[in-house]
Amino acid sequence: MVAAAAALILFRLIRQPPILGYLLAGVLVGPFALRGRFVQDTETVSLVADVGLVVVLFAIGVEFGWERIRKVGLRVVIIGAIEIAAMIALGYFLGRALGWQPTTSIYLGAALAFSSSAVLVQILRENGQLISLRGQLVVGILVVEDFAAVVLLAVFAGYANQETGSPVDVWSIVIKMMMFAIGALVFGTLLAPRLMDLLDHLKSRETLLIGSLGVCFAVGLLANEMGLSAGAGAFLIGTVLGDTKHRDQVTRLIGPVRDVFAALFFVSIGMLVNMSEVPEYFGTALIVTGVLVVGKILATTIGTFLTGHDGDAALKVGTAMPQPGEFSLAIARAGTEHAGVGSQLYPVVTISTLMASFIYPLVFKSHTVIGSMFNRLVPSSVRTEASALSAGIGKARRRMGPGKSAPYGLIQGIRSTSVSFGIIGLVIVAGLLIFNVGTSLANEFGFTPDLIRVAIVAAIVTLAVPAGIVLWKVLLGFGMLVARRAFLRFRLPGSMDLAEVLSAGAVSVLLLIAGIWTVTRLLQIMPLGDVTAPTPALVMVLSAALTATIAMKLHSQMDKTFRRTLLGDVPAGSAASEPETHQA
Repeated sequence: MVAAAAALILFRLIRQPPILGYLLAGVLVGPFALRGRFVQDTETVSLVADVGLVVVLFAIGVEFGWERIRKVGLRVVIIGAIEIAAMIALGYFLGRALGWQPTTSIYLGAALAFSSSAVLVQILRENGQLISLRGQLVVGILVVEDFAAVVLLAVFAGYANQETGSPVDVWSIVIKMMMFAIGALVFGTLLAPRLMDLLDHLKSRETLLIGSLGVCFAVGLLANEMGLSAGAGAFLIGTVLGDTKHRDQVTRLIGPVRDVFAALFFVSIGMLVNMSEVPEYFGTALIVTGVLVVGKILATTIGTFLTGHDGDAALKVGTAMPQPGEFSLAIARAGTEHAGVGSQLYPVVTISTLMASFIYPLVFKSHTVIGSMFNRLVPSSVRTEASALSAGIGKARRRMGPGKSAPYGLIQGIRSTSVSFGIIGLVIVAGLLIFNVGTSLANEFGFTPDLIRVAIVAAIVTLAVPAGIVLWKVLLGFGMLVARRAFLRFRLPGSMDLAEVLSAGAVSVLLLIAGIWTVTRLLQIMPLGDVTAPTPALVMVLSAALTATIAMKLHSQMDKTFRRTLLGDVPAGSAASEPETHQA
């Protein structure tokens, strides 16, 4: 903190971004400088950086809010995918050109693919552009990058253990992340506003601040327990709190805490740079930094342009991205644990990160200069054709977007089916977490966990029934439509009543088979033991009965929250909207 304070004052006096001062201060007082006079424990430094990142990402989420991110939509996913794929490929070919092994080159490409959320958002905030279109697109891309980085880190960790026979199940990691994100947003939207109302009712700034941080770290710990990023969990719940009416209060209270932890984070990152390795790898790091900056600008600009934004907006987003950060260092550090990765990877990535941090403020403001050069070098006919292409893509994207009051029909049925499957998945995942915690607590206190397991499984099945009923009605409507058209097209004998009977029977059998398979899988994951004994059977019946009393109400709340949070539907203000949905 002494180093951070001195660096902040100095860099404010010379009108330079304080982030650079924090990084340089970390280098000077870290364990690799001045013979470790001030700090020797690198593990503690890494821990401080991790905790600081969680708080910084939580504050970013509160300030931005999920509604703004959701409105940005699919385009940021496309931009992020283009950028990540391009940078991984570019980094791989660069590593091979430098004479590195293929495995080391893959790690280099992955390290170059991700930008620093903390640095970029800090720069956007200082320039007053966090809520602008540029800020919305950049933060949306950073969310995509962060989740992709967590997946890659998990894949690399499994890859490093392949020699011991540990396989890498990428799809299970992706599904787990998707379910956690959806669950955090849906359950957070259901519970967080009520919790914030309670904290605000106590009329205590301390309660509101500590309560908000408690929510932040609770979801972060939950994500960590699931093998995901604690920072991603904190960011998600921060976006939920950012959509509540207490957003401004939380933002004001969390601001000073965010500044403290941001300083700790950046100083800690600087401490991890070993200055003795700079002369040896300076030339290579300089080349990597140049490729990083140019590649990021080009990949992000092209991706943004191809999603329907004009050249100026695309260039602004492109020049905002060339700054590696926390995930780049984490990937490079993971590479040091793999025998096939060269020892040059981590020092090159860390030195390149520091170089990029020093030149990033200039790159961030370079869109005007680059745009002028582009206008002078590119013929006007090419610029006109490109502008027409981008405008056409933008118009097509706006037409494809669902309206706020979409008519009920095929699209609405598909949306209802997706919501029902999502609710069933969330109930199962939440029940699995409660099952594990309940079993662990029962063992800790010396209780028999069998009865707790029976009650939890019965509650899961009962809570999933309303969503299953809605799913049955929607699929039944589809089945009847198909059957009736088949009867008319092929002129089959029999009345339309036969079509209804056949479709109802087929849908019921399919859902029954799916339900039996799901329950069987649940019992494999959550073994119950003997449920035919009187006591377990009674507990199961009582748990199902008690859960049934709230199942429909809970399903209705989850349905509305799911639609509003993930699909952007208008909150159901009319009484007719909900029954129509269930009747589709």
